Amino acid sequence: MFCRLASIAFLLLAVTAHPLAGEARAADVITARSIFALLPESIFENTPEGLGPADKQQLLNEGRSEFWEIAGETEDTMVFASLPLLDTAVALRLFRNTSDGSVEAALGTLGGPICTLELWRVDVNGRAVLSDTPEEPDVNDFFAKGHKMPPDVQATVMICLGLGGLKAEPQFWTRTGMAHVPFDNDVTYYWTGRHFEKQVRLHSE
Repeated sequence: MFCRLASIAFLLLAVTAHPLAGEARAADVITARSIFALLPESIFENTPEGLGPADKQQLLNEGRSEFWEIAGETEDTMVFASLPLLDTAVALRLFRNTSDGSVEAALGTLGGPICTLELWRVDVNGRAVLSDTPEEPDVNDFFAKGHKMPPDVQATVMICLGLGGLKAEPQFWTRTGMAHVPFDNDVTYYWTGRHFEKQVRLHSE
């Protein structure tokens, strides 16, 4: 439990502190708070606590509801932690489009073994539509040349909210369940100011 709480605390600090390419300042009307008020609560359906419309309004007005509190907030980010143990977290992060004034709003779960992610495009008039997440990378992107996944292992790849943008997270499986497979590379998607671009780098623990 301690490791889980420490992981969420680290993610909270990193998500709220890391600068974004094309990040806008106080002159912009669109903020993480205004986007959160606009979007549905569907991402919370992937948490044990859930969140209904009335609780969401209480969360915005008072900073906490029965099962959630606002654990961190900036102009472009909001992080919500579950009560009372803070062992589940959801984050909202804005990626601003420098060409047309729209934003990509990423809503994702944090800290668990399985992540979920929603991307919403919100234009300057406040119209929101679901966006496609970046295409999942080939599992071979995670391995250096000459290093392959074991033949008895299968993999699935999830796109998650990461520290500087989005991150691909591999999950490895055998017939008996999840498997630990060391891999060589991290696959991330950083925001260029107009779109997400894939980047493959040496894996860091």
